Amino acid sequence: MYVTGDDEAIRAYEMRQMALSDITSQTNFARKQALAEGLAEGRAEGLIEGRVETNLENARKMKAIGILTDQIQAVTGLSPETIRTL
Repeated sequence: MYVTGDDEAIRAYEMRQMALSDITSQTNFARKQALAEGLAEGRAEGLIEGRVETNLENARKMKAIGILTDQIQAVTGLSPETIRTL
C-alpha cells in the first residue's frame, strides 16, 4: 500500500502494524490459556481484553518512570517496537 513518501510517516505506520501484531499475538495466547482453564468463550474474551489492556497500561507507566525497554518487554511481553510507540 502507498502511505506517503515521508520516511517518518512510513516508520510510524510500520510501528503501528507491529504493535497491532503484538496485541493479536497476546490475545491469541490469552484465549488459549483461558479456554484451557475451562472458561466459557464470552468470559475468556473479557479476560483477554483485560489482560491486553493491563499490559499496555503497565508498559505506559513503566516507560513514563524511565524503566528500560528490555525490562518492560520482560514484564509485559510486548515487543520493543510496541513499547516505543506508547
